[in-house]
Amino acid sequence: MNNIVFCLHKKASLFACLFLCALLPGYAHEWTFNATTQQAYNLVLNLQTEEAHALIPNPETAQEHYVIALAEALELLITEDGEKFSDYEDLFEKRRDRKTKFTSADDLLLQAEISLQWAFVYLKYGHEFDAALNLRQAYQTTEEIKKRFPKYMAIHKTAGLLEIIIGSVPEKYDWVLGLLNMEGSVDKGLKELESFSQSDHVLAFEASILYSLTQGFVLQQPAIGLAEVRKDLSSNPTNKLALFLGAALAIKNSQSEEAFTLLNNLGNQPLSLPLYYADYLKGEVYLHKAEYLNAISSYRFFINNYKGVNYIKDANYKIGLCYWLNGNTSDAKAVFKQAKTLGKESAEADKYAARSMAEDELPHIKLTRARYYTDGGYYQEASKQLNAIAPKELSTKRDQVEYAYRKARVAHKTNDLATAKEEYLQTIKLNGEEPWYFAPNASLQLGYIAVTENNIPLARDYFRRALSYKKHEYKNSIDSKAKSALAQLSDRK
Repeated sequence: MNNIVFCLHKKASLFACLFLCALLPGYAHEWTFNATTQQAYNLVLNLQTEEAHALIPNPETAQEHYVIALAEALELLITEDGEKFSDYEDLFEKRRDRKTKFTSADDLLLQAEISLQWAFVYLKYGHEFDAALNLRQAYQTTEEIKKRFPKYMAIHKTAGLLEIIIGSVPEKYDWVLGLLNMEGSVDKGLKELESFSQSDHVLAFEASILYSLTQGFVLQQPAIGLAEVRKDLSSNPTNKLALFLGAALAIKNSQSEEAFTLLNNLGNQPLSLPLYYADYLKGEVYLHKAEYLNAISSYRFFINNYKGVNYIKDANYKIGLCYWLNGNTSDAKAVFKQAKTLGKESAEADKYAARSMAEDELPHIKLTRARYYTDGGYYQEASKQLNAIAPKELSTKRDQVEYAYRKARVAHKTNDLATAKEEYLQTIKLNGEEPWYFAPNASLQLGYIAVTENNIPLARDYFRRALSYKKHEYKNSIDSKAKSALAQLSDRK
């Protein structure tokens, strides 16, 4: 009998201890998935969102809501399907109401995550004010979790991403961050997100994808992002999200042959979520390879099937460009005329297309071929085009500036830094105050070269010069790159 009483007292003490631990600051069960939710989560990260919805038709737990919310956000971001936007927004608002009922670490993580997801969604759909409010909500909830549950590991994925996003906001918007009481550090965020992605946490693969995404498209370091995606693909070679992201990063990093392989591998996988943007990317690769008829076919397929508005103007413009580069002037002019009225001008590619079509002159054929050969990593072909241009063929100031710029880009890409610096400086001199992107990007690239040569003061000067140019086609992306570079130099002398 004494033994029984002793055991009961021991169990009671254990339960009391667990109860008291649950009340102590910082105590939280770590985020986990049950078998079904884990399966659905894996499907979402493989862009099989329909199958994930079928597995969890009526989400109840925080984990189930997390998986389905992620599926909905990915669908909206990838497809730009306006018809689903309102329905999914209603579901988002219902999930947000859960915060009034639950205050566990898991439920708070759900709130932080869905707010961050919808900050991206709202931004994609042109609702900047709603995007800012949700970014602030994600930040505040993340700070609450870190304060109340400091040992809760899952929040490091969200916190790291927020640090990077907020830390990379251009300086001219710092007053907004101050007004919203938000601050971030790119360096801190990168370390936090990278460390989490290398852990054995159930959310680690998602963190790795986000790390690659932010490196390539937020911090404008596509080589680093692509290297991380390659690691993910080495262990999961058929993952469609990694293939899709890898292809986009490879194109951004002037490695169109690798992008072509990844896009073909992606096309060989069964798809439940349509990836028409992949056809746009394939059009880009064909344009880089000078396979103009294949590029036209890919761009047309994208235009005819994509439900969004971004890149529509650019795709139409590039169809005209392909006709022009292929020697079909009449079709090129007809397409350019029609393209002026199509799509919107939100994405920088669309803005550049609109500005290009507003010019009286059609683009210089050899310079344009050299540009796209360089963009794709076909440097020998680009050099041949540039070497074939006689001085008398450069009849306008813009052509003369672009010629120096294109020579600089090829030299830089092939590591001929002495020539690259000379031609970048010539670009800046010839460009003057003209509202073209050649001088700003030449300044940016000179900054990068100065970093590799460990001349940090000179690098800062060039990055600041890149920011000083007021109006040009790629101001947002060049400013973002310069701001990111300056942030990463903050601790260097």
